[in-house]
Amino acid sequence: MVQRALCGVEAAFSDSLDARRVSSHYAVEHDRLVWRQPAAAPEPPADSTGPGRCLMLPWRGQRDPLTGLWQRAALETLPQPGPGALALVAVNSLQHINEERSWKAGNRLIRAAALHLRRALPSTALLARWNGDTLLAVVPGLSLVGLDLRLCELPRRVPTPLPDQPAVVYGLSEWRGGADLSRAVTVADHDLYLAKGAGEVSTQALGEERGLFDFSVELAHLTDPEDIIRRGLRLTRQLLQFEGAIYTILEGESFRSVYQETDPALAFTTFEVGRLYPLTGLGLQAVRERRTVVSVDLHNDPRTAGRARTSQMRSLMVTPVECGGRVVGMLGLFQISTWRAMPPRVQRVLELAALRLGHALELKGAVSAVRRTLEGGLLGLGVALEARDLETHGHTRRVVEASVRLGQALGLEGETLDQLRQGAYLHDIGKLSIPDRILLKPGRLTPEEWRAMQSHALTGASIAAHIPSLSAGALRVICSHHERWDGQGYPEGLAGEQIPLLARIFAICDVYDALTSERPYKHAWTTQAACAEIAAQAGRQFDPQVTEVFLRLSASLSTFWDLHAEAADLARPGQTD
Repeated sequence: MVQRALCGVEAAFSDSLDARRVSSHYAVEHDRLVWRQPAAAPEPPADSTGPGRCLMLPWRGQRDPLTGLWQRAALETLPQPGPGALALVAVNSLQHINEERSWKAGNRLIRAAALHLRRALPSTALLARWNGDTLLAVVPGLSLVGLDLRLCELPRRVPTPLPDQPAVVYGLSEWRGGADLSRAVTVADHDLYLAKGAGEVSTQALGEERGLFDFSVELAHLTDPEDIIRRGLRLTRQLLQFEGAIYTILEGESFRSVYQETDPALAFTTFEVGRLYPLTGLGLQAVRERRTVVSVDLHNDPRTAGRARTSQMRSLMVTPVECGGRVVGMLGLFQISTWRAMPPRVQRVLELAALRLGHALELKGAVSAVRRTLEGGLLGLGVALEARDLETHGHTRRVVEASVRLGQALGLEGETLDQLRQGAYLHDIGKLSIPDRILLKPGRLTPEEWRAMQSHALTGASIAAHIPSLSAGALRVICSHHERWDGQGYPEGLAGEQIPLLARIFAICDVYDALTSERPYKHAWTTQAACAEIAAQAGRQFDPQVTEVFLRLSASLSTFWDLHAEAADLARPGQTD
């Protein structure tokens, strides 16, 4: 059989060839029309284009002028071939070659890649130039293994101008035919990223290096786990241009979604925040193997299980969050509207966020442990001071709790509340320096004894300053909680807002507890009488604004005081039923 080639015709347009009454004498090989002349067959019809010449057909302008392959826009409008396999073939470092050598060198490399791709594939393959440095091949009737066998020699056959890497690499995916192009290309694109290693070639750019640098800097400044979960995960999603992000915590063999964020234009209802779900599929794999797990085509991935199988998500990436040597949660990024390739570089960005979150959780746990140890020691010291000063049992716990509640009502939070709490525990530590004959004297103190008693504030601050990690705010509570708003207090005679706010807060709680507690030298005041006295001292002994807030809280505080009093009675030595 004699074959003569005509360029520029694709098998998808056999109907058009029939209209020219020439298709019965032609076959298609890639993008060439081949005249098949049996021994007894006539020459090509007179009205057809002769051997070795091109048919001037309407779709000729939709070819890539450099390679002769279909352009991407044209390919997406063609009738799609039947099921098989798809390949993306990328030219390595094309931009570098264009810049360091010449555009002609780059063009020669692209043409060579297209030529060897044609030669490697059967005539039924549909070929296109997908973008500047990437070629696409759809091969019906061929399996992934079969396509890989045909292309495995391609990187060696295409001459490379680079001594340290092949001229081309490729990625593969299953092709199901019909409207499967977007999914199949995305899966092949992801496979191409992995073949490339560092993810240098991409059909989905990560964005500017500056954006990644800014992300790293901003993430480094986030130290609170809540900030990292909310702001850090949002930054990660926006930088990598994913449609959704999720953070889950592990609870045994289950997980609970605690934070989700999606593109405002998309509704995501797969996982309900706060609800517990069984740990299966990709999440289970990520936790067990302690590594990032990716599914470009979630619904067709055999690893997908549980709720994810029927979810809105098309592509998903999950990475574990480790704290103290164990996995405590997972960070995830996902796509809803389309499929998404996720190269190693994208994975590393999510892993960076997970690593930062894990460190923050470890730090928070360590700080909490130190705080518990410190507060345990401070409480023990406060209770010891109660015993020596004949304070009512539970005084330290009550004033600490009341001070924190009042501070919260005034808008304090975080570290400032910790400083208030520490100062409240140690407010009377200076009384360790007061002799028993003065501290325990049942009658009125002499002027000299009163001056000695007043010294406990400054002495207490001096003693407490030797406690490692005790805050400056706590020292101010110890030193200044006996100052008065009108300037008549001690030890420094501070007035108004010269008195540290934390000391002003604690002073009211300390006096209220003293009034409502029974002492050897007095009966306990009623709640109403104590509140009336506190109100009367507003603008004199106490800050008026702090007093106002305290009085608003007085009902809940009085209940709290009663509960503590009952607990104190039960805990008092010698009490029996």
